Amino acid sequence: MTPRSAPQIAEIVTFSLKTGISDADYLALSEASKAYVSNAPGFVTRQLSKSEDGIWTDYVVWDSIKDARTAAQGFMEQAFAPAMMGAINAQTMTLRHQKICW
Repeated sequence: MTPRSAPQIAEIVTFSLKTGISDADYLALSEASKAYVSNAPGFVTRQLSKSEDGIWTDYVVWDSIKDARTAAQGFMEQAFAPAMMGAINAQTMTLRHQKICW
């Protein structure tokens, strides 16, 4: 296996949902984002999980920080974004990018 010249980037978004939004509601809303994210340049993989305390984690791996940032900018311009973001309690949302070490 040839070593990469630059590390891949993990985009980690954690959040809780607004009161009144069910897990099923959010999963249906987030389903619409799958095609956009998975077809974005530099996309590697994505997982969506939820902890017992109600915190969701959207974990996406990108080939580069440039790919992650470009996809994030385009994400907010998609037709599905307002409803999806509207289901999230914005005060609980954190987004960070980290270099994948191994």
